[in-house]
Amino acid sequence: MKKKTTLRIFLIGSLHMVLYLYIVPFMVYPKFGKNGITVVVVLAVLISAVVLGTLFFEKKNKGEGNGKF
Repeated sequence: MKKKTTLRIFLIGSLHMVLYLYIVPFMVYPKFGKNGITVVVVLAVLISAVVLGTLFFEKKNKGEGNGKF
């Protein structure tokens, strides 16, 4: 479980690094300007929240903390 959590957090960090250091400045900003950056940031935060949210659902489905194994 800890390995999966670490991997997901690492992948989210990698996604944000690629997004903010390459995709936004070189692809989105020249084409769409300020509105494009806003959409990309909102989308990145939403994707990150969904991925981190799966960690909590996974714990709940496995039954940790409620006596199920």
